[in-house]
Amino acid sequence: MKQVFATREGCLGQKTASGYIIEENMPFVALPARRALHKWVLLHNPQNEKWCCAQCLDVGPWNEHDDEYVFGNTRPLAEQGISISQKGTNSAGIDLSEKVWKLLGMKDNGLINWRFLEASDLWTGDTVEHKT
Repeated sequence: MKQVFATREGCLGQKTASGYIIEENMPFVALPARRALHKWVLLHNPQNEKWCCAQCLDVGPWNEHDDEYVFGNTRPLAEQGISISQKGTNSAGIDLSEKVWKLLGMKDNGLINWRFLEASDLWTGDTVEHKT
């Protein structure tokens, strides 16, 4: 899993990059790569051991073309203060929707772990296991 600084998306009622109008109860995230749109991620808050799943329905925070971080093994450009869009950065590698924020028991912006869900993560029997 990747551990990155997470921020709260907010923006209720606004439209995301996928065309979704932000509601309070939809678990979604924003990652800085358009190819991540509509993919599902597994999230973990190491502060309290809470987990949840969410769909990527927005691009950001701030950066929109950081595929090397999202799909590779590099750190987010935002951590280095690099803004590809020249719109600024908040040092975050992921934005969390209100629902994800609550499910993870977030109290403030902070570190979370995330990775894309894989077919092998699907429940196929009496027990559920997850890879970390």
